[in-house]
Amino acid sequence: MKARPAIAAAVALMATAACSVAFGWAEGDVTYDGDLMDCPACHAEDFPVFTTRSGPHGGYTTTTQKCQVCHTVHVAPADGILLLPKSTVLGTCRHCHDGTGGYGVYGAIAARGLTVGADHSIETTNLVPGGDAATGGSAITTFTGANGYLSCDDCHSPHASSVVATFSGERIRFHASDLTWLPYWSTDKLLKQRPTGATTPTAVYGSDWCLGCHKGRGSGGMVNNHPVDSTLVTATPFYYDRVAIVTTDTSLETTYGTLGLLNAIPGSLPSAIWHNRGFVMPYPRTPAQSGHYPICQQCHEDSRIVGEPGAVAPAAVYRYGDGNTSGDPGTDNPLFQCFPHETQNYRMLVEATVTASTDDLCLNCHPLSQLP
Repeated sequence: MKARPAIAAAVALMATAACSVAFGWAEGDVTYDGDLMDCPACHAEDFPVFTTRSGPHGGYTTTTQKCQVCHTVHVAPADGILLLPKSTVLGTCRHCHDGTGGYGVYGAIAARGLTVGADHSIETTNLVPGGDAATGGSAITTFTGANGYLSCDDCHSPHASSVVATFSGERIRFHASDLTWLPYWSTDKLLKQRPTGATTPTAVYGSDWCLGCHKGRGSGGMVNNHPVDSTLVTATPFYYDRVAIVTTDTSLETTYGTLGLLNAIPGSLPSAIWHNRGFVMPYPRTPAQSGHYPICQQCHEDSRIVGEPGAVAPAAVYRYGDGNTSGDPGTDNPLFQCFPHETQNYRMLVEATVTASTDDLCLNCHPLSQLP
């Protein structure tokens, strides 16, 4: 589906309609499928402002009714020992995050007739690329899903237990009351500090979190990889909410900020505050970048056109247009916000084709003038 309701109409509907809510992985659009749950059951704490949104995944008290949103006490499937409404964790998660009309965790790209270049394959694989710390090769891991395959709760804690610190992601949120944007809205995305396969907990979302499963992709092992900033190489690595990013589209200077945004102004439009400047590293390296490598997410994130350090907009490092729509070619950059579930690009690279990597990604940090 391409068309979406206007945000104002969606908010008005939110206040009155019985609904199962799925947030689009692009901006803040909402859709309703008339399913079993109503809005207050999941999102009563969201009104009037989406600042600490947890839905049924946290905030349990003696007076809330959140448990029954995901658990069915007497009529669970025969193999549903967790009293889930579906026979698998994946099925239960998709009760809300179902991709209806292409708005869910998975399905947003294919729903628009485009090719998915890479994804985290849920319930279909137990192979972890780079999962072998010694060789850097793939490794077989026993996950929590059916047949020991990867499932949603290998990365996410459905009860928000022992999760990473909140961080300011790229997905746009807004006040339900007056529709002003919330550029500082942050979330833990229910990411476990210790995803399945991780040997040590990780408090923040950055390279170390990715290396919990992809152990052989770090810089401290027995094989050579592109260096990444992690506790394997420094006591104070960068992470998603703290990287050195260029200050303007034409600048070669950097300051500290969140990977997806800089100097956000509450209430201003996303086009004025979101950008892609965190995905480049000027050469020579700036004082703020000195002694640091990129974090995994600077190369692996939603597909986008990044540009070159110091380029003049619209040559490259701008963010998408008005922020009111999603998946609109020519205005949205990135086009979709599905990472790390699925992306358009090969191996979930920021810049690549559907089937291969290209020099465009490397030249974000290694300009031709620097090459020997």
